[in-house]
Order: sequence, then C-alpha cells, then structure tokens
Amino acid sequence: MTERAEAIHFERQPRFRRLRDYLATKAPPGKLPGRRQVDPLDIPDLLPYVMLVDVLRSPGQSPRYRVRLVGTEVVKIQGADGTGKFVEQILTEGPDIIAGYAEILSTKRPQYRRGEVATVGRDHVFYERIAFPLASDGDTVDMLMFIFSTDPATTR
Repeated sequence: MTERAEAIHFERQPRFRRLRDYLATKAPPGKLPGRRQVDPLDIPDLLPYVMLVDVLRSPGQSPRYRVRLVGTEVVKIQGADGTGKFVEQILTEGPDIIAGYAEILSTKRPQYRRGEVATVGRDHVFYERIAFPLASDGDTVDMLMFIFSTDPATTR
C-alpha cells in the first residue's frame, strides 16, 4: 500500500519523524534538500535503516531508479543487498514501485508504503517506509532517501 506520507505516519514512528525533521533543517527555504546537504555523521542512528536510490533521467525516456546505498537493517528486511542494481532488476513488484517513485518526482512530497517482503526460506517480513525526495538543485528530484521500520506494533 502506497500513499502520501501524512502526520500520523510520522507520529507513529520516531525514526520517520527524526529523518523528516533533519531533512527540514537541511532544505533551503522553499526548496528540497540535496544529498550534499545530508551529513551521515548527523544521523548515525538512522543509517542502518536508510536506502538511497538515484533517479536517472534521459531525454524522451521514463526515469530509471538505481540503488546507491542500502543500510544493514534494510538488507535484512529485503533479504539481499541491491546496491548498484536497478529497481526493476530486484523487486518483483517493480512496476508498482516505479509508479510510486514517479509520483514522488511529480509531487515532490514524501511517500509512505506498508507491505511485506516474501523471501524463500524465511518468514515474511512486514515493513513500512517513507521515501523522501532529494534534489541537488533544490527543485528537480534526483535522489530518493528511504527510511524503513519493521516495528511489529505498527507494520501489520
């Protein structure tokens, strides 16, 4: 389930709220923050739960999404490290996920998603995440920054 991130999602998950508040302090007035404004040393407690995805644009084509970084806890959730791969190469629900990413590019607003990851040989992992748009020029989204949670009290 994908939807616009609302206040209730941030209030339920302190990790989500912390990243939202941090990014707000890094954004220039009226603009989106860029990756260069994010200092990992400011948010070491969040890094295991973070994933970064590059937005690659080519004229006349739909954007493609390549995984740049996957935190250790995200690897546990997903069952693999997708660093360097395109989203459609690693996710079976790739078209739905990509449609959601395209929505973030057009709205420039964070997006909430709740779901489960099914991997052979282990229990399904229920998760929720928020994807935040980042823009090196403050306007054109060129990266998505995700924060994940598997808190059983809120993910089912």
